[in-house]
Amino acid sequence: MKKSKLPVYVVDDDAAVTNSLKSVLEYAGHQVFCFASANEFLRSQPEPSGVLILDLKLPDIHGLEVQQRLVKKGVYLPIIIYSGTADIPDTVSALKDGAYTVLQKPVAARQLIEVITEAAEHAEKVRQDIVSRKKAAEQVAKLSPRELSIALLTAEGLSATQIAEKLFISKRTAETHKSNIFKKLDIGSTALLIRMLMLSEHLN
Repeated sequence: MKKSKLPVYVVDDDAAVTNSLKSVLEYAGHQVFCFASANEFLRSQPEPSGVLILDLKLPDIHGLEVQQRLVKKGVYLPIIIYSGTADIPDTVSALKDGAYTVLQKPVAARQLIEVITEAAEHAEKVRQDIVSRKKAAEQVAKLSPRELSIALLTAEGLSATQIAEKLFISKRTAETHKSNIFKKLDIGSTALLIRMLMLSEHLN
C-alpha cells in the first residue's frame, strides 16, 4: 500500500526559504502548502495530521501568537519553529506553548525531514493517548459511586474480603460489585482495570 503524503504547512515571508523548503519536502514525498503571512495560514483549514513549520518574525503576527491562536481554535498541529532569530526566551515560550522543537536557520534538508517525521509520529501518539483517555473516562463514568469506590480498592490490591470489611458489606456483595464493574468496563483483568482508572485520571 502506498503511504499517503504528509501535509506540511510552511509559514514564512521569505520566498527564498519557502521555495527551498517546498522543493526539498516535495522531493521527500510530502504535500507542501506555503503561506507568506500568519493570517493567510490561520484562514486556511490545516489537516490535523499535518506538521507546521513556523517562522517567528512574520509581517503581521509573531509566530508565538500564531501558536496561541491555534490552541484557542482547538487546532493541535505539531509545530516546528524554524527561525534565524529565536533567542532563549522565545524558545522557552514556544516549547511551553506546545511546539515540538525549535530549529535555527539554516538546517540541513535531511535533518529537517527527520524532525518532521518525528514530530508527526509524536503527534499521532498524543492523539491516540487523548482518544484512549476519553474512551476510558466514558467507560468509568458508567460506574455508580459505590462501584467506583470498589474499583479503586481493587486497583489498590484489596481482596473481596478486605473490601467487604472496609465498606461494611458482605463478601458476596463485594464480589457481585466487582463482577458488574468488569462487565461495565468490558475488561477481564485487574491490570486492565488499573490502566483504565489511570487513563481516566481516577488513579495516579
